[in-house]
Amino acid sequence: MTIPQNEPDRCGLAWAAKVIASGVFITGRDPQDVFAFRCNWKAATDALMNEVLETKNPEPIISLHISIDVDRDKEVVTLALYGRTAHAKRFGDHGCMVVDDPHDDPHYAPVALTPKPVHDGFEPEAVQTDVVDGLGLDGDAISGALDALFQNPMEMTNAVVIVHKGQIVAERYRGPFGPDTQFENWSMGKSLAATLTGIAIRKGALHLDQDDLFDEWQGTDRQAIKVRDILNMASGLRFTGSFGRTEDHSVKQQNGLFLDHIYVYASGTDARAFCLSKPLEAPPGTSGKYRNCDPLLAAALVRDRVVDGDVETFLRWPQENLFDAIGMRGMVLETDPYGLFLISGHDYGRARDWARLGQLYLNRGAWGGQPLLDEHYTDFVRTPAT
Repeated sequence: MTIPQNEPDRCGLAWAAKVIASGVFITGRDPQDVFAFRCNWKAATDALMNEVLETKNPEPIISLHISIDVDRDKEVVTLALYGRTAHAKRFGDHGCMVVDDPHDDPHYAPVALTPKPVHDGFEPEAVQTDVVDGLGLDGDAISGALDALFQNPMEMTNAVVIVHKGQIVAERYRGPFGPDTQFENWSMGKSLAATLTGIAIRKGALHLDQDDLFDEWQGTDRQAIKVRDILNMASGLRFTGSFGRTEDHSVKQQNGLFLDHIYVYASGTDARAFCLSKPLEAPPGTSGKYRNCDPLLAAALVRDRVVDGDVETFLRWPQENLFDAIGMRGMVLETDPYGLFLISGHDYGRARDWARLGQLYLNRGAWGGQPLLDEHYTDFVRTPAT
C-alpha cells in the first residue's frame, strides 16, 4: 500500500523507519544511535519542524521520545510517535523497504546475490596500523592527515580510505566500524546510476544524445529529453524538493504534499511511474536541479532498455556487470516495492568499494585491462554540466 503524499507526517515517520532498519540490519548499528544521529528530523511532524525553524532551536527534534521496536527474527522495525506508526522490513540482499504492514511483501520476487571473490591486489588483506608498510610512503604525514579528518566529531567521519597507484595504502575507521562495514552512502548512489548508464552505453543499449526514452512520454514535450539531460540532472521535470545548494534542507512538504524528492523513498510507491508522470517545467537541458527524479530515471532506462523490463535480470545486473567486475563486494542497492533501485540515495557499501569505483574512473573506465566504460564517457562524467 502506498502512503499518500498528502500525509507528510506519516511519510516522514516511514522514512525514519526505513533508515533505522537499514542501519540495524545492514550496517549493524544501534537503533537509537541511528535515530539520534541520522533520522530524528525525518520523524518530526510538520508542526514541530515549523516550530524549530521559527525558533532556530533544534532541541525539540533532538529530544524526540520515539518508540522503536526491532524484531530481529522477522527483520522488521516499527516506529511509534504521536499516535502514528510506521514499519520497514528487510528483504534479503535487496536491503530494507517501507511497508504498510509487517507481513507485506514487494511486488517482485527477491533474488539472492552472491559477490564473486576477488584477489586483484587492490585491497590489503589486513591493515594493522593506519598505513600499509613497505610502500616507501611518509606514514607519519599520512597519519597526520587522518588525524585531521577525524578531529572534529561533529563532522561524523566514519571512514577514510587512501589509494596510491592503484592500491589502498591507508585507511581509518571510527569505532565500532571497520573495513567490512556497509555504510549508508546516500547520494553517492547517483554515481552508481551514472556508471551503470555508462556500461549500458558501452553495450550499445543507449547513447548520450538519445531521446524518445520512455513509451509513456511519446507524443509529449518530454519526448525531447535526452540521456545526457538526465545524467546532468537537467531533464526539466517538475519535481519538488529542497536539497539544492541554496535550498532549506529541513523542509519536508510543499502545499501540504510531501516533497517529491524524498517521497520516492518514504512512500512505498512505484518510483518509475511516479517520476515518469511529472510534467516539464523547463526545456530539457536548460536548467539543472538537484532532484532525485533524474537518477531514478537513469535506473529505469537500464531496466527498460537493457533487460527489456525483466525485473529479476535487472536485480542481478549491477552485481554481474559492475560490482563483480571491479570487486565491489559489499554493495546493497535497495529498491521500491516494484523492483526499481532507489539508486538516488538508498544504497549501502564499504568504504573500500567506493575506493574501487573511484579507481575505475582514474583508470578511464577500465579494470584489470578490461574496459567497462568508454573513455569519452568517463570524460563526460568528469566534466561539469553547463
